Amino acid sequence: MKLFCFHCLLPEILFLQKHFFVIRIQQLSGNKSKILFAGFLIIAFFFRLVYGLFSEFWLEDELQVYLIGLKFYASGILPHWGPDVVYTQTQLPGSLQGLLVGGPLFILPVPEAPYFLLNLLSFSSLCLLALYIRKRIPEIPSWFVWIWVLSCPWTINYSTHVVNPSYVLPAAVLFFIGFFEVLPNLRIGFMGSRPAMFLIGFSFFWIFQLHKSWVLLIPFTIIALWYGIKNRRSSLLTFFLGCLVTGSSLIPVVMDYLRGDAAGIGESAVVFNPKNAGNIVTVLSRYLSFASFELPIFMGPNGQARIEFIKSYYLFSPFIIAAALIGLAQPVYLAAAFFIKNPSSSFRMVKWLVLFTFLMVWLSFFFSIKGPSSHTYYLVFPLVMIYSMYCWLPLFRKNWFRMLMIGLLFAGAITHSALAHRNLKTKSLYLNREKPVEAIKEKNYHILGERRAFDRNP
Repeated sequence: MKLFCFHCLLPEILFLQKHFFVIRIQQLSGNKSKILFAGFLIIAFFFRLVYGLFSEFWLEDELQVYLIGLKFYASGILPHWGPDVVYTQTQLPGSLQGLLVGGPLFILPVPEAPYFLLNLLSFSSLCLLALYIRKRIPEIPSWFVWIWVLSCPWTINYSTHVVNPSYVLPAAVLFFIGFFEVLPNLRIGFMGSRPAMFLIGFSFFWIFQLHKSWVLLIPFTIIALWYGIKNRRSSLLTFFLGCLVTGSSLIPVVMDYLRGDAAGIGESAVVFNPKNAGNIVTVLSRYLSFASFELPIFMGPNGQARIEFIKSYYLFSPFIIAAALIGLAQPVYLAAAFFIKNPSSSFRMVKWLVLFTFLMVWLSFFFSIKGPSSHTYYLVFPLVMIYSMYCWLPLFRKNWFRMLMIGLLFAGAITHSALAHRNLKTKSLYLNREKPVEAIKEKNYHILGERRAFDRNP
């Protein structure tokens, strides 16, 4: 009886399977754009990963940050201190840098493991930034937002290879999205005030352990706390929960303080330096270049090196030169766009916030032992990128500008491919991969190199 019933039902089962298959094919066809988008994301992630692997590895700063994590992996002892402050021969407090670099080696003991985690973090945060920009300024073409955010020079040359400013970007994106969503005049409903305050607290203590530029976040944090508490008192609780998550990696240093073993964490880097007052134009151009195709700094340290790079890839030189010229013009327009009437109602608030941040960055160099190098205020990149999208908005209504941006993205892809090839041969991990491989295998970081003499980690 059961067999008979099965044979009776078999045609109906086959009929349903056939139609289910047809429906799935139709859905697949209808979701073609989603499949293409997923393919783009996969390609973009692996391009960024490969670019990072081909980037600088053997310079002192990059090598020392890598050694912090490798020393943690080799010894199994949690580091109490992070990146070096070379000018004062001290270190930033906290275990986070060692965990981010050394942690992946416990899962996959190969030299590339830290790069994979870094690129996963930076790629995810940039995707979140692109989503946020699309929701905030939906008139900007989606193809431009996604490709530009993931491939502009300051997101692909930093945030893809192991050095401490690269790890700043993921938290900076979270911080500024959270900040925007707390302020009543800037909020677009991307998230509630409580998760926004959590991200601000989480990001603050993440950056605190990775780069001294964290001090630039203090005014933003105070403003966010004021509005967060005013809007919903429970926001204060989520802020402290966020602080607790990343701040927990400061516990070893706190214990050192209680034992009297942690005096001096780089406060002497704060000195009055009025000579930096004359650098206002330099700071402004570098500030706006975060959202531009700034190329010379990544081609070489001086004019001769940049010319040699163009000569070495002469077949690509028209694309490289075109991208560089557009990159030089972009900051000029972004500065002028501050005074141009913009159709977006929220642009007024954003541009004054960007101006306030610029002045704060410039003034901060009055108390810095170093000059205004771009990477020292890299954490403001998300804010400048959002501002730039408002500036491009009126131009995207013109066909010539759309074609220009398509050309820039194409030239940028070719330029970065040439840079990746050059870096692979001259400065990458693969110049002598055997060395870190042996250091990891033997759990002996000395094989790769020596930490600086003032390293305080056991």
